[in-house]
Amino acid sequence: MEPISRRSFIAGVCAVVALSGSELPAAANTAVKKLPGGRISVNLKAVPALAKVGGAAKIGSVKGVPVAIARTGTSKYIAFNLLCPHQGVTVTQNEKGWVCNAHGSEFEADGDLVLGPATSGLARVPMKISKGLATIG
Repeated sequence: MEPISRRSFIAGVCAVVALSGSELPAAANTAVKKLPGGRISVNLKAVPALAKVGGAAKIGSVKGVPVAIARTGTSKYIAFNLLCPHQGVTVTQNEKGWVCNAHGSEFEADGDLVLGPATSGLARVPMKISKGLATIG
């Protein structure tokens, strides 16, 4: 077996990242700030995925629980827990919404249940919005 060059290795890693379609988590963005008490603040206009109705994005963690925000109307947003209600596995985002890779439960972009074995949608998380800033938790 021929040894792999450093350049080939780095190029391969970059290709995998590019093809995965994953963006950096919103928490890495300056749009999200940690607040006291485990809460977070989100500048809604600074999250590209929320630019249009139907968009959703993983935002970060509130008190250790992964959360996302979905835009459900012109000026309406909801926050929800990304732990699958079936067995608590963190769901991942795909082109249709969210999916639990452990047992295949599927959820809409806003966390509503599409397909089980989960028997309910993703749990809502309290959120207040004021002047384009959402405070979650």
